[in-house]
Amino acid sequence: MVPDSIIIVNALALFILIALFLATFFLLRRKVSIQVIPLLVGIAFFIIFSLVLEQGLHSIVLQPNAQGQITLMNTHPLFYILYGIFAAGIFEELARFIAFKLLKQGYANFGTSLAYGLGHGGIEMLILGGGSLLGNLIISILLRNPNGQLAQELPSSIIQALQNTSAGEIFYVVIERFPVLLVQICLSVLVWVAVNKTKQFWLFPLSILIHALIDLPGAMVQVGFLSNYAVLYGSLYLMTAGLIFFTMRILKNNELYPLKKGLP
Repeated sequence: MVPDSIIIVNALALFILIALFLATFFLLRRKVSIQVIPLLVGIAFFIIFSLVLEQGLHSIVLQPNAQGQITLMNTHPLFYILYGIFAAGIFEELARFIAFKLLKQGYANFGTSLAYGLGHGGIEMLILGGGSLLGNLIISILLRNPNGQLAQELPSSIIQALQNTSAGEIFYVVIERFPVLLVQICLSVLVWVAVNKTKQFWLFPLSILIHALIDLPGAMVQVGFLSNYAVLYGSLYLMTAGLIFFTMRILKNNELYPLKKGLP
């Protein structure tokens, strides 16, 4: 049986994650017109490029076994890191680039970049972050009956993992996913500028490098090169802050973000 405190914390973390997404949506909507089509395109392109195409490549290159274990992580960890961070960067930034090319005819305004970024990053937050919290919450509630069918069928390792999870570990999802949402919005802005402004194409390959760099600490944790979560999340927040500052400078240089007037 999973402790009631873990069920409560899971529910609270899920609520906070959804609240942060909605707060970001309403904040952006106050500043700029968030149109539905670019937002839906962001959702669709994340699913197609990241969850379908990228995962398909992973199954070929990484060849995980039936338990999901990847031999390459142990035999060639450096290659695994480089492959992982650049695969994510290339697939997701290419998704943005193609999407903005397609949207350029009917949705060329700056708000398209924010709407797409919110859709792309929001669905990632809700699927990867909210999905894991919701799954844990449902299983934890069903496991309140230790003699129930689920308790008999679930592997003991899953039950023990839930029982041994601390409240702090649950909130890691919130701590990680919110800055990632901001990163996805900023990268969407940079690629939008690359597509829609002359002599700014350099921002597209730069966005791939930035994406890979931000994913680097997480990849290092996977292979055991980094185990300090303070360093992991500290670096994530520092890089997110740096990316926000850089994105604001790009907007100002392209006269898209007059500081006193707000976003157009």
